[in-house]
Parts: sequence; C-alpha cells; structure tokens
Amino acid sequence: MKIDPRTDTLWKTYLVYFLVLIFGIAIIAKIILVQTRDNKELMELAEQNEYRVRVLEAARGNIISSDGQLMATSIPLYDVFFDYKAVDSVLFANSIDSLCVQMSGLLPHRNPAQWKEFFAIGKAKKNRHYKIALNITQPQLRQMQKFVVFKEKGYKNGLIIEKKIRRSHPYKDLASLMLGMANEEKGYYFGLEGAYNDYLKGQNGRQLVRRLHHNDWIPVDSDEDVDAQNGNDVITTFDIKLQDIVESALNNTLTENKAEQGCAILMDVETGYVKALANLSLNHETGKYEEAYNVALTERYEPGSVFKIASMVVLLNHNKDLKLDDHVNIGSGPIKFSNRTMKDDHAFAKGGICTVQEVIEQSSNKGTAVLITRAFAAHPEKYVDGLYALGLNKKIGTGITGEAQPVIKHPTDKDKKGNKLWSNVSLPWMSIGYEVNVTPLQLLMLYNAIANDGRMMKPQFVTEIRRGNQTIEKFDPIVLNEHIVSPEGIEKLQTMLEGVTIRGTAKKQFKDCVVSVAGKTGTAQYYDKVQGYAYHEPGIGRKLYNTTFVGYFPTDKPKYSCIVMVSRARGRFWAAGSVSAPGFREIAEKVYAMRIGSSEADTLPPVTLASTEPIITRYSKEANYLNGIAKNFNDFAINSDWVTVEHTESGETLLKEAQLPTNTVPNVVGMDITDAVYLLENMGIATEFVGQGKVKEQSLHAGDTIKANSVIHLKLEKK
Repeated sequence: MKIDPRTDTLWKTYLVYFLVLIFGIAIIAKIILVQTRDNKELMELAEQNEYRVRVLEAARGNIISSDGQLMATSIPLYDVFFDYKAVDSVLFANSIDSLCVQMSGLLPHRNPAQWKEFFAIGKAKKNRHYKIALNITQPQLRQMQKFVVFKEKGYKNGLIIEKKIRRSHPYKDLASLMLGMANEEKGYYFGLEGAYNDYLKGQNGRQLVRRLHHNDWIPVDSDEDVDAQNGNDVITTFDIKLQDIVESALNNTLTENKAEQGCAILMDVETGYVKALANLSLNHETGKYEEAYNVALTERYEPGSVFKIASMVVLLNHNKDLKLDDHVNIGSGPIKFSNRTMKDDHAFAKGGICTVQEVIEQSSNKGTAVLITRAFAAHPEKYVDGLYALGLNKKIGTGITGEAQPVIKHPTDKDKKGNKLWSNVSLPWMSIGYEVNVTPLQLLMLYNAIANDGRMMKPQFVTEIRRGNQTIEKFDPIVLNEHIVSPEGIEKLQTMLEGVTIRGTAKKQFKDCVVSVAGKTGTAQYYDKVQGYAYHEPGIGRKLYNTTFVGYFPTDKPKYSCIVMVSRARGRFWAAGSVSAPGFREIAEKVYAMRIGSSEADTLPPVTLASTEPIITRYSKEANYLNGIAKNFNDFAINSDWVTVEHTESGETLLKEAQLPTNTVPNVVGMDITDAVYLLENMGIATEFVGQGKVKEQSLHAGDTIKANSVIHLKLEKK
C-alpha cells in the first residue's frame, strides 16, 4: 500500500510535537519538584560548598586610669532569636518541657510554665525570627547552646544569634561624663570616647571562609584577606582612688546645701594632669545627684570674687612696685561708679583704709575695683589685654566636645547691631568677677599656675596611647605660659591666698585643717535668663548664688590644686566660705592622708602564679599576631570567638576552639591584657592590673568558682 507522502510528513510532525510536549511537561514537573520536595536537600548541598567573606571585628581599645584601673572596656552581648521552621517539629514537641525547664534555670524571669506559653505563642505565629533572649553574655549563650533542641548541629537548632558590643564602665558612674560614650552605629561620641575615637576605634578586617559540614566555616587562603586592627588603649591622667574622694566630697557638699549642681576638679600642680573630675546635677524626680551635665568644661559662669586674683595678676604685671602693705582708701560706705554703686560685705579698718593684702583676704569688692580703676581707667583695654595674655578668653583646647567658649569682652567689642558692649561700669565690675564668663577648669588653670611658681600648665586628661605593651604616643606636660607674672609677683599672690585661709574669708573653714591650704572664696549672684540678678527662688525668699573655692595644698610645697564650684545652694548657707570651702577641705584632707601624708605605697593584694596551659585568645586578634602562619588547623572548623594557641616543638602553630568555663575562673596567664579584660569582665569578674603587656600572674586561681562581686588582680610584664 502506497503511503501518501503528505500524510507521512504530517504524522512525523505530530510525533515530534508530542515528544517535545512530553519533554516540556517533564521539565516543568522537575522544576516543581525542585522548588518543593527537593529544595531543602539541594540548598543544603549548595550551602556545603558556599564561600563568603567574614568580617573580623576589631575590638575597641580600653580606657585605663593612671593607676592601672580599667575605666571603660568593650563587652560582647548577644541577642538570640528562634526560627520555628528550621527545627524538626517532632523533636520540638517531644523536648519542649525539658527545654522550658532549662531556659527557666538560665533566665529565671519566666518559670517553666511561662516559657512553655511563650514558645507556644511563637509557634502559633510560625515566627522565623522569634525573640527569646536579649543582652545575654557569652557564657550564658554557650550554656543555652547545650540545651535540648538548641544543641542540634547547624541551622537545625533554629537559633539565630546576633552579636553586639556594649561599652562597659567597671566603676559604674565614676567619672562617667568625662569617659563619655561611643555609639558606632549612630556615629555618636562624646567625652574621652569622642576626643580619642581615632585611637580607640580600631579597623575591622575581612577573611574568606568556606562552609564545611554541620554549618561550620573554615578560613581559606585569599589575597583579599585583611587582618582586623584592634583599637589602642588610652591611658588617662585620672586616679581611681582620688576620683572616688572628689566625687564623694562633691556629693556631700551638694546634698548638705540643697544645691542644683556643681563640679570639683583635682589637678597635679607640676604637670597640669587632671587627677579627678566630678560633675553632679540634681535629678528632681529621684532627689539624687547624678552625672548629667559637664559643669567643669561646659558651664560658663560669672565667677565672682575668685576672679579678683586674675585682676591682681594683671595689676602686678602693670605695676611691679605694688606692695602688699600699700594702703587703699575704700571709704566707709558704698562707692559709686558712674550710675551704679558697689559695696562690701565685710568691715575694715577705721577710716575706710585697708591694705592690698586685706583686699584679697577679706574679698573686698570696693578695694579691688579701686585698685583696677585707678590703674586702668584711662586705658581699660590694657586691663583686658592683660586677661587675654593669661589665655582666659580662649578655650583650653581639651578636645572634649562641648567645651565652652569663655566671654571676656574688649572695650572695642560691638553687638550684631553695631552697639558697643562696653559701658562705664564694665571695668570695675569685671575686676570683681562680673560681666565675664569663664569655666571652672579655666579658673583652676590660673590658680594652678600660681601654685606652680608662675608656670601655667595646660590641663590634660590623657598621658599616652598604648597598643599592648607598646607606647604609640605620649602626651607630655604642656607649658602654656612660662611666667604669668614675675617671681616677686608670684610670691605676693601666694601670700595673698595663704592669708585668705589664715585670717580671711575662709579662716573659719580651714582652722585646724590637717593640711595647709591657700585659696580664694568667690560668691556671685545667679543670673536668671528671665529675671536677671533680681531672681528669687520660690519658697526661699532670697537670691541664689554660684559659690566657688579654688586653691592648692600643701602651701609650702604645692602638690595638688583644686576647685569646688556649687550652683544655686538652697540650704541654710549661701556664701562660698560656708558652701564650697568645706567641700574643698574634705578633698584636701582625704587626699593628704592618702597620698601626701602617708609614705606607704599603694599595693595590690599578692598574686599567685597560675598553671601553664595553652594561651586563650580572641580568634580574629590572633590572626594579627600570627601574621598568617597559623594555617595548621585540627580536623574541625574554627567557629568560635575564642581559641587556644599551642606552639609545637616542630614550630607548628595549632588553633583549637577554646572551651570556656561558665561559672569558674579562667586561666588568663599569657593573654594580652585587652583580651583578658574582655573575657573576665564579660564573665562578671571585675579586673584590676598593674604593669604593661601580657598577663604574668593572676590572684584568683583558675578553676575557682566565681563569686558575686569577684575582683581579680593581674600582674603584667612586657615580653
């Protein structure tokens, strides 16, 4: 039978179409299977060979006191979430009761029944990112990872762990404002954290890693790897014990006088290094004083009579022949300068005659104004230029954000409208500390120069930058002015200030003081932005004042200068001699007893040598030290923040995951101090250390149970 060629062609065409259709259907079916049934298995296979770049997080440097105490450090914390879809449903159902008991033991804010209800809520929502714990420590995380369900390998345990770094102050609020804050996510810094951020912050690195079985990752050789560069440590001028004395005395002073706020600063006379600085403001809700505002650096205020010493410095530079027993006629009543009158709160010798020495001893407003106007009335600009020569019109340049710009007007100054700011009464009132605005730290800088025989030092808060046991940069004492006045002038100023505490306005407060003190009282009316100097505190019925006592001790060989400034005292007393001076005396006596009057050196408790074991270190940090040679891993991946480092006899370097204890003291001998502090503080152990470099000895034995409020003393040595 002969087949029609056209029929044959048509049949073959249909056959081809049919086969193509079957093939297409098969492909579509396979795609559906891949997207459904086989998707999980294929993703696992793909992930097993996945490469990624891991960020090697740089550790922020520590802030350390001059006596080796840790003031600020970085502590790792973890937020933990739970993915219900990643966990085997049968395993979860069978283990939920045990899991809730374990979670209650670790995080007791919920009992087992509450934890079970909590997990049920997340399961009902089929949540893939269910928050189960925030801000837990590394030991807590390690313990949680041993719980049922959570101990499953890889993604099957359902845990999603997000690490973050929290800045911690081991001494809590002590000097917290000066230490400041570092918020890297928001780019917000202040205090020393901000001023020295470029030294502290470090630089993150990167590392190429490959996935192995059980969701582990292992580093692979790559030319693109960059080691993390950890931040440097900042060594401050602060002394923890002195800081505690100063802060306690300020709190006592403010509390006793029901004041609004205040500050106290203690400075080393010879170097200008600030040994302690406290700022406290009243929290009206709690009734307690807290570090909320940096009064010492950002409070620009009219200082009152403590500024009379600045006027005397200018006067002695202008008239070197001025003698302390020269007479000044201040009259028997108020003195009128142009359209304003000035009076004193103290009575002087008969006939209204007093000496230059008495002007300062008894804090005579009239006497100071008479001396200054008599010398500079014809050329007031010379008086102001003399203040400028002391640097009182400029910021000190501490680098601390918020340092106030002082205001000392010049006879040529004008406002934005072109009106002169200088008036006929500006000179006499500036001479006694009004119509000028300076900071407490600037005043202390001036008095410190008098204590230092005329040599003005720049106030500083940091002595060096250190990386491990290596000093990167030193900040030596800085001389701003070799001679603020002649040696003869300095001797006169020192005599004036000694007379204040012996015969003058602070005689009562420093009688029988265990250490000799020289200084000056200052009481200035508080200026309200609305009511001005006429402001009366409701319920008190009188004006408010800012009071200051500033000076130095011991007088024969000054070691420390100090200022205590109290703002708006609402208690029984209002004058500086009764408000600020007692706080100064408390500081002087306690510091003298601790540092000057005692020959005993401060010592730490005896330390014991810990056993020799493999050194623990943070994994990313060790990469810096080993410089790429530690590639001989064991047959498991490094998936931990901490590792042990062993050096074999053949020269091989081996890294192993460190098994950190949860409730016992770790062995930190051989560790870099930054790592040791990072580990110990995270485990709840307060850290104190002496020396530089790596840990040589530790006071708490490795393996001892960690007790509440544990403190470990470390001895360091350079290697």
